[in-house]
Amino acid sequence: MANRLPGLGAGLRWLRGGPGRRHPDPLPPDFAAEAYLDLNADVAMAIEAGHIASAEEHYRLFGRREGRPYRVPSASGELGGGIAGLWTYRYPYRAWPDLPEIAFAPPRPGPEDEVIARRLIAAWRSGAERSPIQADSAGMWAARTQGFSAFHHALRSGDAAALADQLNNLFQSHLSHGIAMGRTMATLARHAPAPFSASWCDRMLRLSEALGLVPVRSPEQGDFAASLNGSPAVYPEPARLEAELGFPLTFPEVGAPFGVHFGAGILPEHAFSHAYAAWRIGQIGVVDRIVEIGGGFGGLAWFLRRPDRRYTILDLPFTNVLQGWFLLKAGLDLSLAGEPEAAIRVLPWWEIERDERYDLVINQDSLPEMPPETAAMYLSRIRTIAPLFYSINQEAAAPNTDEFRQVIVPQLVARDGGYRRLSRNLFWMRDGYVEEVYARS
Repeated sequence: MANRLPGLGAGLRWLRGGPGRRHPDPLPPDFAAEAYLDLNADVAMAIEAGHIASAEEHYRLFGRREGRPYRVPSASGELGGGIAGLWTYRYPYRAWPDLPEIAFAPPRPGPEDEVIARRLIAAWRSGAERSPIQADSAGMWAARTQGFSAFHHALRSGDAAALADQLNNLFQSHLSHGIAMGRTMATLARHAPAPFSASWCDRMLRLSEALGLVPVRSPEQGDFAASLNGSPAVYPEPARLEAELGFPLTFPEVGAPFGVHFGAGILPEHAFSHAYAAWRIGQIGVVDRIVEIGGGFGGLAWFLRRPDRRYTILDLPFTNVLQGWFLLKAGLDLSLAGEPEAAIRVLPWWEIERDERYDLVINQDSLPEMPPETAAMYLSRIRTIAPLFYSINQEAAAPNTDEFRQVIVPQLVARDGGYRRLSRNLFWMRDGYVEEVYARS
């Protein structure tokens, strides 16, 4: 769900210049440090990394001037509730009555947890030993390797129980911030559920429209802004959607996800974009060997799983841990770095240099966030290892760090010179995003 709160995209740029150059602001009388850290993931990471002493210090030096929230806002009656922008919804509906409830899955520890955690620790150490460079030291994801002291301590010390305990609450913790859900979104959804429920319904509507199950309204014909109350487009039958998708629209109760009850379980909002992408990839043709660069938490791999398909995720070692946990706890057979290889592999990013070939390379919502030279390296390598490239990315060229701005995929492709574009469309599931298919020229 897009929101108005500062996020990881800001990185730690607010620390530039140091606290000594700022005159501290007073603390509000109702300031609560726990709520402040709930709502500001980058601040929580900075404190864990030792860049700033406390929530109170950050608010006094930076937070008040940046307009940081320090208490959970109350949702208003407007669409989005004053928390999500109106532009995040498909249509300018004035209200969404009869919204479904937001459900929160509890952490579900199991007897297999420590075995999985030990495998993740061994794979993380294997990656750390073989890393050619500190690839995650620049760009907007650098803060992930600097914060999360308890997470990294569990990896370094080999504490499988502590690691499993954190990962069992993955989607309601800051570990998944910027990837899916997270502690900030969970806090807001608990206190102001209506905007999140409306956003979930909006994504369901978008998927139904993309699949051709419901017509797309036209602002030139009829009441474009009419309420959808009672419409099957908002809450269709699971069997109807799944028949069109060609696979089950179910999400494993791994990592304490939250969303809306749909079918036999809870379906989080992020699942819709992954399900859509999996459906679109199915339309490309026969793709039995797939590699995904930057696999998030493993959601697309989950929907693209198939007994006769080989699927590889390449990502930062930090994120490999999250992906491995999600997919292994979901019951999939996969291999991690340093293990005998399975049909599904979760590997560190530099394995893209292997002498292997694939049918398709996928990238969702991550190339623009890489340092320009890293993104260009990937584009060049993709052309070597696969004939087709499927991209879902935004093109805002927003500031990434103080040194560079986010890259734009078509501009990277043009500079590379080794591709021809087969298609370019607005992304159905998220405004401001573009999906493209490129072929090696």
